[in-house]
Amino acid sequence: MGVAATTDNTVVDRILWKVTMIKKLLQQAGTIGAGIAILMVVLAFLFGFNRVDEYEVGVRRNPVTGAVSSSPYRQGLYHAILRSWTNYSTREIQYPREGAAERLTALSSDQLQIGVDASYRYRINPDSVVNLYLSIGSPGDIHAYVYNTYRSAVRDAIAEVEASNILSSDRATIGDRIEALMAVGLEPRGILVTDFFVREIEPPETIRQAIENKLAREQQVQAEAYETQVVEEQANQKRAEAAGIRDAQEIIATSLTGVQGQRYLYWRYLEVLGEVGSGSNNLVIAPTEGGVPIFFTPDSQ
Repeated sequence: MGVAATTDNTVVDRILWKVTMIKKLLQQAGTIGAGIAILMVVLAFLFGFNRVDEYEVGVRRNPVTGAVSSSPYRQGLYHAILRSWTNYSTREIQYPREGAAERLTALSSDQLQIGVDASYRYRINPDSVVNLYLSIGSPGDIHAYVYNTYRSAVRDAIAEVEASNILSSDRATIGDRIEALMAVGLEPRGILVTDFFVREIEPPETIRQAIENKLAREQQVQAEAYETQVVEEQANQKRAEAAGIRDAQEIIATSLTGVQGQRYLYWRYLEVLGEVGSGSNNLVIAPTEGGVPIFFTPDSQ
């Protein structure tokens, strides 16, 4: 009986020990499960949501079925469980960035190479982002599409003009033409060109040299025309002076004709004789009726 009682106690102790171990394991499992649950919540909060800022719109796609949302998502916080998100900025985007410019080369209508240094700004129509996502792709793909459209517009605009006119009549309109060609390719897709800047248009060296030579010749012609004008003015002054002398002589000649003119000359003759007589060692010329003058020197007093 004593042996049987001891055996029963041992079995009971083992059962109690097993129960105690199960409780401990359950407690540990509960603690680990709670930790895992908390970790899952944190991970879901950090990586299970997509934030769309006030200057963005988002496009949602189901990675399992491939379905894309029919309308864009505005500002807000959206879960990303079984969802992939692509955000698009609605701000204006400039290329090149930081106020720089990019130089492109294209051929004119007469097959001469023209350099264009320009930059542009564009933005996305928020209501068109779903179509842009489906037809073009991510924001980077859209930027590449706009850039390729810009390059094509530059080539087409330069091909419409002659190199000789690129710095004269067509210079003011070349930027507007490039912007218009970009708008034709971008606006139907919901991409708006807001600004276009042409910094510099560089013609071929031959055209530049010809323009510089032309300007030099024009300046030389202007200088020669000015000199000719000065000479003509001087000649006009001399002609006016000669005409004045001629008119004065004609007036004097007219006034000395007739009886009164003879009386004036005779009076003037007498006056001169008086002046000569008051001097010394003077030669006097006395006219005669026969027209032969008499020369004599008055005696000094």
